[in-house]
Amino acid sequence: MNKQVRQLELLLELLEEKEQIEENIKALPVGYISVKQISGHTYYYRQWREGKQIISSYVPEAFLNATRRKIAARKEQESLLRAVKADIKKAMRKVSKDRPLSKEEVKALLEEERK
Repeated sequence: MNKQVRQLELLLELLEEKEQIEENIKALPVGYISVKQISGHTYYYRQWREGKQIISSYVPEAFLNATRRKIAARKEQESLLRAVKADIKKAMRKVSKDRPLSKEEVKALLEEERK
């Protein structure tokens, strides 16, 4: 197997991984947990920004830990996505000097190289 085929396979794997991570991110909540003290009671809210506006959503205490875990998981996935995008950029430079390629173009090039 030649070097070009290996590079194309790596690039294809990275593009598929990027798609999977993006799907994972869409399924997880955005924002952070805000704690409010109102009349001696503690209330928890998930807050996130939409444009210039901050949106709040009440989180019952029973769901607090699960919500925190999901928010943390989203942040981890976002961090992983940044790393994968950097790897894609590096791999793309090795495969195509002139422009970034789509997943379909990479698959087509891989098929051509394998023949």
